Amino acid sequence: MTGFPPAVSAVDGARAARRQAEAVIHAATAGLRLIQREPAAFAVWVAIWLAALSGAAWLVASGAPLPSHLSVDGRLGARFGRYGVVLIALFLLVWSATTQAVFRAMIQPDERRFFFLRLGEDELRLAVMSLGAYVLILILGGVPAFLLLSLASPVLEAAPQLIRIITLLGALATVAFDVWVGVRLSLIAVETFAEGRFSLGAYWPLTRGRFWYLFLMYAVSFLFLLVIAAVMGGVTLALESATDLIGAPHGHDPGRSTALLAMAGAYAVVFSAFWMTSTTLFCAAQAQAFRAITGVHPRRMRGF
Repeated sequence: MTGFPPAVSAVDGARAARRQAEAVIHAATAGLRLIQREPAAFAVWVAIWLAALSGAAWLVASGAPLPSHLSVDGRLGARFGRYGVVLIALFLLVWSATTQAVFRAMIQPDERRFFFLRLGEDELRLAVMSLGAYVLILILGGVPAFLLLSLASPVLEAAPQLIRIITLLGALATVAFDVWVGVRLSLIAVETFAEGRFSLGAYWPLTRGRFWYLFLMYAVSFLFLLVIAAVMGGVTLALESATDLIGAPHGHDPGRSTALLAMAGAYAVVFSAFWMTSTTLFCAAQAQAFRAITGVHPRRMRGF
């Protein structure tokens, strides 16, 4: 006995790499399989986002006329200011409901009533978590960059000619750190849903030793999203071209106004479909990764 682990043959290494690649692709494509499995539910989720966007557009359009002397930024700020709280609450509600619906469809596939949609404790927990994460990002988001700048300041003063290199390295280090932390904590939402409670002590250990699995899963998911975005972008360009051909209405022009409204509605449908597709793609991937990591059957996850 030499005390060393047995050598891994090239064949065994290739098999292990293939299994890892298959696991990554299987998780990254979970959203596509979910859309194929539950087309009616996905259509309802898209319709909910379409209704939310239409309601938000109506709220913005119903605002009082703004002074013409305001800048573009000022006009946007003034226009959204009146309904800012309402819009934030609306989109947070819709986002929580549809995101949890994706988790539920993946983890509790038998809970099909109301197209996996609920408004209860799970959605409230996700909303609270989202607001908390947003506040923490605002407060702590610049801490790594500030620390690196503080450490590099003496070097910059002693060797100002290195400022570009040090700045580039600092930016890369900050991005790498943020990505690492983001990936390690990326399963917080789905784990909270699966356990039905906040479990602050379990979030970080859950992904220990699985950074590259999750990172590659997100990378593959992003590639799929780029393909979908390209298709949606082509449709959007076609709609914009059609809008330019229609032109602005002159005076009482019901035909042209109706056509422009139809174009706006079609664009809203495309945007809603793209947003819900991206949400399904990434949330389903997270749920599949959570199932693979925990090794728990989806129907038994509650209370595990």
